[in-house]
Amino acid sequence: MEYEKRFSMLVAEEDYYQRAERAPQLGNANQARTPNPAGSFDIGNRRARRLRSDYLLVKSDEGGWLPFRDVFEVDGRKVRDREDRMVKLLLAPSPSALDQARRLMDESTRYNLGRIVRTINIPTLAVLLVQPDLRPRFAITHAGEAQVAGRTAWAIAFEERVRPTLVRTISGADLPMSGTLWIDPVTGIVLKTSMSVADTNVIATVAVEFREEPALDLWVPGEMTEYYKAPANSDEIRCTATYTNYRKFSVATDEEIEKPPPAKNPPAKKPPANSPPARNPPTRDSPAGRLPH
Repeated sequence: MEYEKRFSMLVAEEDYYQRAERAPQLGNANQARTPNPAGSFDIGNRRARRLRSDYLLVKSDEGGWLPFRDVFEVDGRKVRDREDRMVKLLLAPSPSALDQARRLMDESTRYNLGRIVRTINIPTLAVLLVQPDLRPRFAITHAGEAQVAGRTAWAIAFEERVRPTLVRTISGADLPMSGTLWIDPVTGIVLKTSMSVADTNVIATVAVEFREEPALDLWVPGEMTEYYKAPANSDEIRCTATYTNYRKFSVATDEEIEKPPPAKNPPAKKPPANSPPARNPPTRDSPAGRLPH
């Protein structure tokens, strides 16, 4: 899709505010304010945290789309220098670039509040679900019209029918997705999305409002809201993320992460006259290859 291609060449600044609450335990309803790691505050069973990150979406050489967040500030405190390190890493022609980027992404997730693992908080996820290779997984219906961002929009409802599902729990159980895309029927622009997954252990909803970025001639995510509820442990998490400072990659590139071609052996040099015969160096078994991520 043309939208994916253009968005994959952008980096945005994400301002991500999280609030987590757990039902107080018996006899512990009036807990005092206590410190919490990374500078967030903890009042009783309520916690809050604000993260600022670089966010980008990159197309892998396997054909998938990979989101990356690289946190540079937690509750007003810098955790690294602002250097666009994720962008520089992904644009480097190295076979290990993707693995390194994933490690940075994993490092950033440790700042998330609550015990609910969140993997669907991707502002463009619902848009990516309707790409041609994924569309057959969903039942899609026209669910009416609504006014969104000052425009008349078609509400397009979707429901995942194929198993195994795209999103699963840590234990591997299916979490079918359903939701709605609000689309301008004249231009095809996605104005708003809403997506949910649920089972007996967790409920998750992610909604995104898009806005026009005139400098880029593109509609981009403006705000994402999230809600998570885990009835088993009474965790409840609400998040709001805003996206600003959209900018294109600083160097020209095909937006796919590609492995560099194998290095060519340099031509053998002719030994100088009267040089002693070369000795073959001892051989070593090659190291075992790493398992794919």
